[in-house]
Amino acid sequence: MIDLNKELEPENLTQKDIMTFLLHSTQHTATREELQEVKTELKKEILDVKAELKQEISDVKAELKQEISDVKAELKQEILDVKAELKQEISDVKAELKQEISDVKAELKQEISDVKAELKQDIAKLDDKISDVKAELKQDIAKLDDKISQVDAKFDKIQWLIISTILTVLLKDYIIDFFTHISHK
Repeated sequence: MIDLNKELEPENLTQKDIMTFLLHSTQHTATREELQEVKTELKKEILDVKAELKQEISDVKAELKQEISDVKAELKQEILDVKAELKQEISDVKAELKQEISDVKAELKQEISDVKAELKQDIAKLDDKISDVKAELKQDIAKLDDKISQVDAKFDKIQWLIISTILTVLLKDYIIDFFTHISHK
């Protein structure tokens, strides 16, 4: 007997093989009614599968919408939490910076106060030195005034001496004549 599932070679076929093949083929062919029933059943199955798929798609959509909604809610909450944390951190940083600024201000005020005190001491020392220098200058001026007065007095004497010498030289002849007349008389 031939295997009907294998490809048949026409040169090796006998009449019996051909009849067996045809009989076998007719046994497996369906009638129009059977095909219509199969078609109807397949359409129904397709419609059922389609309805099931639509329902599954609808269910998946609903699930996805719910998941999206849940994710949105979670993200919104996370955003709110992050905002709150960041606001707290900003507040903390502001407070720290304000404290640091306050500390720096206090340090600077203290340094300024110290510098002012040092400057006052330096100015007081300079004022004392200036007062000492003024006093020394006054004493030196007084000494110079005394010396100038002494030089003036000496200069006055020298001037009178010069004038009297000049007068004597100019008037020498008259003076000699005068004393000679007095002594002869």
